[in-house]
Amino acid sequence: MKQKQTRSFSLVIMMLTSLAVFSRNIENCYINMPDRLNPTMTKKIRMEMLEYHKAGQGDSIQNVFGNLAYLLTFDTLNNFIAVKNTKSSTFEMKLMKNEQGMPFIGIIRSVCAPICQSSIEFYDTAWNKIPLQFIMPKAIQWVNKEKLAASTDLDKTWVEKALENTFVSLQFDAKNQFIIATNNSVEFLSVEDRKVISPLLNEQPITFQLRDRAWVQKP
Repeated sequence: MKQKQTRSFSLVIMMLTSLAVFSRNIENCYINMPDRLNPTMTKKIRMEMLEYHKAGQGDSIQNVFGNLAYLLTFDTLNNFIAVKNTKSSTFEMKLMKNEQGMPFIGIIRSVCAPICQSSIEFYDTAWNKIPLQFIMPKAIQWVNKEKLAASTDLDKTWVEKALENTFVSLQFDAKNQFIIATNNSVEFLSVEDRKVISPLLNEQPITFQLRDRAWVQKP
């Protein structure tokens, strides 16, 4: 009797372990996330889109509004997915691990209307929001300080004021655990101001990596 109980207990442990492993892949996370996190794509639509993709039957599907949504990236090796939900919005999800080896989920929503701007959130695998600090960079952070200092005939205060309105889009690095920030703020400027300010800006995105419980700029 004791041996049967031991076997039953072992079987339960194996099933729970298998369930935990299964739940920690990007396909399962994407399909089973709460619909409120991606209201234009219901669970049924998300599941059908991935099934069509895996069967080689296409990467597009109608969203809840009857418009086409497109699967941009489905990387099961690096646990990353990107979907163009609507004509002007994209949704990214990446399954990652913190420094203690615990899994968590990052979600980026980007809207281009017309200038692209993103928001980012983090969840545990039970879909509880977790406080991993990410401070959205400001447009002024892309200014090359040496170029600005060399522009002796340029009003530095004017440059700062012109870049007060920040439009930054985010992306997950598909292969690494980085967040990449791209500055789109110059698109908000007039043509004349853009000609003056654009040469002062660094073109490279800013990359962030996780340290403790905060995302910090990568050296």
